Amino acid sequence: MASWARLRGKVPGLPVLILVLGLAATAAGGLVIERLAEARDRQRFESLVTQANGAIADRLATYVAVLQASAGLFAASDQVTHEEFRAFAQRVELTRRYPGIQGIGFSVRIPEGGAEALQSEMRAAGRPDFTLRTPPGDGADERHAILFLEPEDDRNRAALGFDMYAEPVRRDAMARARDTGQAAMSGKVRLVQETEESPQAGFLIYEPVYAGGLVPATVEARRQNLIGFAYAPFRAGDLLQAVFDTISHRPYRYAVYHGPVRPENLLFRSDPGSSWGDFGPLEIRQIDVAGGSWTVVYRAGPDYVGSAARQLIWVFVLGGCLATGLVAAATWRQGMARLSAEREVAARKAIEARQKLLLDELNHRVKNTLATVQSIAAQSLREASDVESVRVNFENRLIALSQAHNLLTRDGWRGANLAELVLTELRPYRGPADERIEMQGPAVWLAPNTAVALGMALHELTTNAVKYGALSDEKGRIAVEWELAELNADAERLTLRWREMDGPPVSPPTRRGFGTRLIVGGLAHQLDGAVDLDFAPDGVRCTIRFDVPRQVAGDMLSVGAAA
Repeated sequence: MASWARLRGKVPGLPVLILVLGLAATAAGGLVIERLAEARDRQRFESLVTQANGAIADRLATYVAVLQASAGLFAASDQVTHEEFRAFAQRVELTRRYPGIQGIGFSVRIPEGGAEALQSEMRAAGRPDFTLRTPPGDGADERHAILFLEPEDDRNRAALGFDMYAEPVRRDAMARARDTGQAAMSGKVRLVQETEESPQAGFLIYEPVYAGGLVPATVEARRQNLIGFAYAPFRAGDLLQAVFDTISHRPYRYAVYHGPVRPENLLFRSDPGSSWGDFGPLEIRQIDVAGGSWTVVYRAGPDYVGSAARQLIWVFVLGGCLATGLVAAATWRQGMARLSAEREVAARKAIEARQKLLLDELNHRVKNTLATVQSIAAQSLREASDVESVRVNFENRLIALSQAHNLLTRDGWRGANLAELVLTELRPYRGPADERIEMQGPAVWLAPNTAVALGMALHELTTNAVKYGALSDEKGRIAVEWELAELNADAERLTLRWREMDGPPVSPPTRRGFGTRLIVGGLAHQLDGAVDLDFAPDGVRCTIRFDVPRQVAGDMLSVGAAA
């Protein structure tokens, strides 16, 4: 969280917001275009599928119409001969006008006990090889036989005499056509005329033919008056290829099932043996013709070309990302320039404040130094009896003052002995017999930062004593005492007491000057300790408490070594 807060403070928020909103808008726009293109592709694909589905349904309806015409031929004549039926088939031009149909034929219902008579009749009519054939597993209640099937090629000739009613799938369609009086489509079968060379699934459409030509009113009457069926066998592959050959643009694959989409119901597939990749839309349609239901599955193929709008998606996305990036980058640069300017202004203000603080401190130090020099001069004049002694005392005290300054500001200082620090500050004011200054305490080694802070405080206390306190007249004395108390294995508590005695009466200041603020506030903050400053009438009292590392013998510099 802290690293994120620092980063957030450095990174302008507006460019990030622009980048996020721009990318979000680009993504949303791309999604809208994608959806529109997908809808347009779906609509175009549905139009192609509707065209194909309509072509299949129309072709099947045409075949039903041809069968109805065939049924009319038998309804209009008491007996249709083979020659008449062949003439009819040739007249309708099956192979040219109705591609995909295997042929057109007629299957007669055999009266009970009339099988031998029918077979003899057909042989007498010029069909010496005509034989009635019933497939195995016959459980039918009627018998039927194919009499005619045109064009009579080798394939179709093999179906003559076959009893279609004996086979369950064909029987279901024939019974449905008989009972409804309408054309009926069978399920998937293998045609009798099918060979082992390129076999295809087949189906048939039946149109019932009744005695008298009209469709009886009741189911029972239809069953009694049924003569037979005009019918057409189809090879599903030939039919569907013929239908789709009439469609110029076919960017799809297709599969046709009789009934539900199951492997056993497959009639034809446009690309057998290959897997269908996902090249685009998928549509599933139903075709209901002659009581049968086909399911056609359409899948877009490799040559399917999507809408041109799809190509615009990447152009839009790339263009949107580029534009967003450029705007965000420009905003970023502007924001960074603004932040840089703000930092420069803040740094300049900080430098100006620092300079003012240094100037104030310098002014204060100069005043204190001049006051100290003046006090040293006055004290030297009071104590000396001749000019030479005045010069010597004055010079020595100025040198001591200089040494105190050197002690506090010298580069490379490893630390300081507390006694030396106190002595350095007070040496200029000691009398001939050292009776004015009292110092007492154990050896304490101070770190450089601690020594500088404490030295400045002692200097302020000394300066105040010189100007207003015990060192401002001849009788005043100062006592400095310190002691150590153990805190833990690593630290000790140092307590230093400053006491002024026998000086002029003290009155609390009316305002807090620089020196007081430095001692009470600055020192406590720098040493992470506590400072009590008391302007008692009989003399200033100052107690300073802070923690120092545990003192180890041998680390101390002797008094005077640092000088």
